[in-house]
Amino acid sequence: MNNMNKIISLIIGALMLTACAVNKTNSHQVIWVNSSKVPCTGVAPMQCMQIHTGNELNKDNWTLFYDEIEGFNYVPGNIYKLKVSVTSLDPSSVPADASTKKYKLIEVISKTPDTKLNLNDIWVLTHLNGTPISIKSENERPQMEINLSENRVFGKGACNRFNGSIKKLSGNTLNFDERMMSTKMMCQNMKLEDSFFRALAETNSYQIKNNNLHFFNGDKKEIVRLKKVD
Repeated sequence: MNNMNKIISLIIGALMLTACAVNKTNSHQVIWVNSSKVPCTGVAPMQCMQIHTGNELNKDNWTLFYDEIEGFNYVPGNIYKLKVSVTSLDPSSVPADASTKKYKLIEVISKTPDTKLNLNDIWVLTHLNGTPISIKSENERPQMEINLSENRVFGKGACNRFNGSIKKLSGNTLNFDERMMSTKMMCQNMKLEDSFFRALAETNSYQIKNNNLHFFNGDKKEIVRLKKVD
């Protein structure tokens, strides 16, 4: 074998070894993808999908997914069940801030609209602790906006603005973070506002029916009823 052939053989061998190193491990996984992206931080602030692996969906076990799935056309508002191939890459072959996993779509097993996204709207208070509220001016009527893409809730009581986070949303379970932030103005109807904020902190579950949003406490008692803003 002359020198040129030896060089060619060495180059081909090196390329084959590199390919084997890069595509070190290949496997198949079932991945569930949640219906909305959430804020996350990689190299810079971004929006991440939420995933769960396994044949059965566990809605309490979403984790942030910083990668992409080749061939997958994600549309918010649906919960997906996917079959994907996962290739483990040689760490020495990828940049320091890049993933060592490569995901590629094999099959969309299911695509189901997520009914909890009906929460994503502006709501005004009509009942508190089972009683219709009585106000002198509509300006005093508490209202709230639920934003699932940011996992946050904000609005106003009788006059004070508030905002906070959704601590848990799974099935019909709904908990708000008790550490709601609010302005500190004195309202004419402080009793209504205080009772509204207290009820939000006690919310344990919810139901949407006929454009009304009902919040229930841990004893399954309705403590808040709101109407969807047209």
